[in-house]
Amino acid sequence: VCSSDLFYQGFVKPREARHDAALFRLYQQEAARIHNAGGKITRVILDFELKKSINRRLARLNSLSPKDQIDEKKTIAEEHGLTVVKGKIPLPDLRLEYEGPDQQMAKVDLELVTGHYHHDSLVAKAKAGFSMYAFAEDAARLRPAMQDPEIMQDILSL
Repeated sequence: VCSSDLFYQGFVKPREARHDAALFRLYQQEAARIHNAGGKITRVILDFELKKSINRRLARLNSLSPKDQIDEKKTIAEEHGLTVVKGKIPLPDLRLEYEGPDQQMAKVDLELVTGHYHHDSLVAKAKAGFSMYAFAEDAARLRPAMQDPEIMQDILSL
């Protein structure tokens, strides 16, 4: 996968090999949807790239007042095209930036959810506006949570 002229090979965390392989399938599925709508992917951003950039800045907030910390956290989130949910900045597994058929730049944040996700994690990801995907076997377990009015979002099957 290519991200801003960087090429990645292998796994960031070997124990997450199944998850990482599923992210590639998720990428292929979403890329096909974008392409079929007349779009063209211009950049792929992986979660650890966002973490690196955001966490570096969040680490510097400790010396600020609580109000300034909240304001700065919102600024950091906005600069990365993200939102603050319950005091935290949820990060997607994968972000695709693309040029739409009208030459407008757009992005989609993707999250691979599993049956191990807690309700609060699903709510945070939904409120952050992420497109959520799950393995078929996990989607069945997650469907009851989708009835929650706080979530109000479909989980797409991978």
